[in-house]
Amino acid sequence: MLYFCADDYGISAESDKRIVRCLKNGVLNRVSVLPNGEFTDFKQHFSDTHAELSLHINLVEGYPLSNPKDVDLLISENGCFKYSFIGLFFLSLSRKRKVLENQVYQEIQRQIRFWKTHMGEKEPVSINSHQHTHMIPLIFQTLLRVMEEEGLEVGYLRIPAEPILPYLLTPSLYLSYTPKGLIKQWLLRFLAFVNRKECKKSNIQPAYFMGAMFSGKLNETRLKALLPRYLKLAEKNDRDIEIGFHPGYLKNGEKLIDGSRKGFHRFYLSPWRKTEFDTLINLKF
Repeated sequence: MLYFCADDYGISAESDKRIVRCLKNGVLNRVSVLPNGEFTDFKQHFSDTHAELSLHINLVEGYPLSNPKDVDLLISENGCFKYSFIGLFFLSLSRKRKVLENQVYQEIQRQIRFWKTHMGEKEPVSINSHQHTHMIPLIFQTLLRVMEEEGLEVGYLRIPAEPILPYLLTPSLYLSYTPKGLIKQWLLRFLAFVNRKECKKSNIQPAYFMGAMFSGKLNETRLKALLPRYLKLAEKNDRDIEIGFHPGYLKNGEKLIDGSRKGFHRFYLSPWRKTEFDTLINLKF
């Protein structure tokens, strides 16, 4: 199966509308939903679409679902999450590791229970995370522990480690590989390697993922250059493919769930997000 996935549903009402437009008018067929986002009954919102919904575990933006006193390490004075992926990664290696583990456990548990309440107890859950924070080994292990203790049936868990071969065999894209994209790609591959034993224990069968190298900058040219090579790999190894997009672009003045994180603002306001929106709308097979 080939999944075109829009991450970050719930960032804002305006962003959400654009994601729904991609569902109704484009090739989008999976949506990652923030459990602490701007929505009410998201399942009902998607009832007349063909979308498969994923739980987008969020430890980096907006307000936690836990009591702030119980996750004080994770939040700032305004009550919002304060760490990025890198911040959480280094915190997981610090002396506060155990405190972080306990607070991450509580918040992930809250988010999973919220999801089960809205989606139903018997629905297999598809899981990924905002900024791929679940790939941090401490958080990955904690997530698996919550899944087991909650008796969660997981249909899919994103392992965002891109296969290298398609990128090596596509020289037409070499000049578009940025240092930031390469670092992100190889960091996620390294973390997937570190987490491989836990994956095997949990019988997780990952899909081939696209969206790390060109995160937020995946246009039609890049997609069409890489996808045939992905399809060959997927057919050979009997795997699905998931392509991550961020089509919920914002315009100046539109509200975010957390107005204090300027780095997020730059990402959501980037013209590349509009490019990803257009790609999902215009792409034809």
